[in-house]
Amino acid sequence: MKKYIFPLLAFALLSTQSWGQTKPTEAQTELNAYMDDGLVTFKSQDGQYSFRVGGRLAVDGAYYIDDYTDRSSGADLSSARIRIFSKLGSKLDVKFDIDFASGVSIKDAYLRWHTDRAGFLRVGHFAEPFSAENIASTFDYNFINKSATNEAFAPGRALGVSYRHYSNYLWGEGGIFSQKIGKSHSNGDMGWGVTARLLARYTGENWAVHAGGAFSYRIPDANGFTNGNDDYNRSVTLASSLESAIDKTSMLYSKVNNVKQTLKYNIEGLATWRNLYLTGEYTHGKYVRERDWDYNFQTSLGTLMGTFTPTPEIYKSFFGPDTNAEFSGYQVQAGWLIRGGNYHYNKVEALMNRPGKNSFELIARYNHTDLNYIEPGSIFMNGKFYSNEMMASWGMANTSVVGGVANTLTVGLNYYFTHNIVMKVNYSYAHLDQQYNDAFRYDKNLHTLQMRLQVEF
Repeated sequence: MKKYIFPLLAFALLSTQSWGQTKPTEAQTELNAYMDDGLVTFKSQDGQYSFRVGGRLAVDGAYYIDDYTDRSSGADLSSARIRIFSKLGSKLDVKFDIDFASGVSIKDAYLRWHTDRAGFLRVGHFAEPFSAENIASTFDYNFINKSATNEAFAPGRALGVSYRHYSNYLWGEGGIFSQKIGKSHSNGDMGWGVTARLLARYTGENWAVHAGGAFSYRIPDANGFTNGNDDYNRSVTLASSLESAIDKTSMLYSKVNNVKQTLKYNIEGLATWRNLYLTGEYTHGKYVRERDWDYNFQTSLGTLMGTFTPTPEIYKSFFGPDTNAEFSGYQVQAGWLIRGGNYHYNKVEALMNRPGKNSFELIARYNHTDLNYIEPGSIFMNGKFYSNEMMASWGMANTSVVGGVANTLTVGLNYYFTHNIVMKVNYSYAHLDQQYNDAFRYDKNLHTLQMRLQVEF
């Protein structure tokens, strides 16, 4: 990973040589306004150095109406963060955000270097630029929970380096990333990936539109060593609790084994006009799989299977070629500021800003998430998929993955007492299809009522 990071740093350094900064960039202007609004702040006399300590609190409550599997209604402190921001001269700033709600969890921890008038280099732990949902702060996001598609596919935060450009008509960010801080890792190589998001956009006085997409390539973490090798034992889990803030039961769950690499792409669009907005995203994931054929063949020798497949070629032909598992999902959402003025587009983040004081907002979202991959020609018998009847008689299931399908409709009401104190109420109806999963086969219609009070200071 180092061989990619150092050239990016060198490029950013060269960029700064030709740019003499005379006034703050748009990103710095936003940060300065945030710093000045803090309860605990410090600023040097020349304004070149400043420091702010802030925090976030979120209290959630949920009531579930279930079909078969009983989910646990209740309340919880879902966020308790201490946040530190610091400006270091004319081109550098730092953010450190740590959450104490469920143990100690580092959220954002990065150094940002403003290399030109419309761009910055960032190094540390932050959200990969995969989609609007992925990079949106939970406090700025209109709904209590992000969609099931985002929960299953989005990379979230990771340790890495990226460069962002945010001009009037073009927004782009790309970077190289390792893994999330605090994630446990077995022996073997740690995974890494490349993620980028690119948008074209146009904004007016009371409206904004953007369209584009994102791409992510990743080699997953190794799970130790098998036969002295860590290349074939990597796995990826895709799961979602169906937009639930309290009960975290994964009603959708897929585990893909023997993953060599993952390829994901996202297509997104956004439009705002005065007090209305409409957004949509489609995400597709391809999981390239490869079994350790040599090791599997060697372990079959001396068994009944070995007598039927005496050579590696016959063994591989008997089981069939490796196939790639593919999953997808999409979401569409709309909002109406019943009171509180118009929506405002944030050019630095390529997202909408949080509404202001005394705003009252009505929102709705439809989400479809499909975590089933069934190999073509498969037959389903006794709870498993087989390539043919002979394989079924041997009890040798194929590599189909069935995590379930969910269609979810969510409506919500948000009231902004101030810019920093918000009450959210969401109702969700999810239709779940788990016909191949014994655990949730009888769960069809799930209802969820949730409430959140969030405070930022």
